[in-house]
Amino acid sequence: MKRFILYILLGCTLTACEDVIELDLDTAPARLAIDAQLKMNPNESSTQVIILSLTTGFYTETPNMVTDALVNIIEVDNSTTHTFVHDTNTPGHYTLAFVPNFNTNYKLQITYDNAVYESSIEQLVPSVPIDNLTQGTETLFGGDEIEVLVTITDEDNRDDFYIFDFGYNNFLATKDEFYQGNAFTFSYFFDDLDAGDTAEISVYGADERYFNFMSAVIEQTEEGGDPFKTTPSTVRGNIYNSTNASHYPMGYFSIGETYSASLLLE
Repeated sequence: MKRFILYILLGCTLTACEDVIELDLDTAPARLAIDAQLKMNPNESSTQVIILSLTTGFYTETPNMVTDALVNIIEVDNSTTHTFVHDTNTPGHYTLAFVPNFNTNYKLQITYDNAVYESSIEQLVPSVPIDNLTQGTETLFGGDEIEVLVTITDEDNRDDFYIFDFGYNNFLATKDEFYQGNAFTFSYFFDDLDAGDTAEISVYGADERYFNFMSAVIEQTEEGGDPFKTTPSTVRGNIYNSTNASHYPMGYFSIGETYSASLLLE
C-alpha cells in the first residue's frame, strides 16, 4: 500500500497536478459511538468518564458530541442505579465518582434520541501492577524511536487478558497463554516522545470478549488514529439498541482494574 501511494505521489509531481479531488461518498445514518472504558485503580480515587458522540461522514473533521443523553450504570442484582452527569465544560463527557466492586454484575444503560441502549452484563476484571519500566537502546526502522521495556508479573491462578495503554491512542492487547504465573517483559517503541519527556503507561484487566474486541480494533487502527472512532469495517461491541436492533451503536462497555507507571526518558 505504501508503494502504491508513493507511485501516485510521483505521478502528481511529474504532471504538476494540483487539483484536489473529493469523492462523492454516501453517508450512512449517524450512529451513537460510546467510549465506556471504566478503570478502577485501587491506589487512587478517580472520577469515571463515559464519552458519547455520533459517527460522522468521511470528510468531517469535527466530532459531533452528544450532550443530552441519560447515562446510567445499573447493579443488576439489586437494581441500584448510578447516574453519570454531563460535564458542560467538556461536551459529550459524562462523569461520576464511581468505584466498582469485584464479583458484582453491572450493565450500562443509555437513553438517547428516543432509543434505549444497553450493554451485556460485565464485572470488574482484575489486573496486575507494572513491576518495572526501563529505557532500552534498540530502535526500529526510523532509528529515532525510544525503547521502553515493560515488566509485569502474571497471576498463576487464573487466565488473564491485559490491555496496555501507551497514550496517543496506542494500545496493546495480550493474554497470558505463554507466560502464565511468570514475569513478562516486552519492548514498546515511542516515536511520539523525545528525551526529557515522560512515558506514561497503564495496564488494565480485560475478559476474553473485550480482549478479542480490542485486538480487532487495534489491528484496524495500527497505522494510527483513535480506536473509538469509525474503523474501516464495523467491529461490533457489547452494547445494543434495545429499541431498534438494526440501528446498533459503536463502542464497548468494560470495567477493568488498572495500574499505571511513568518513566522520564533520557
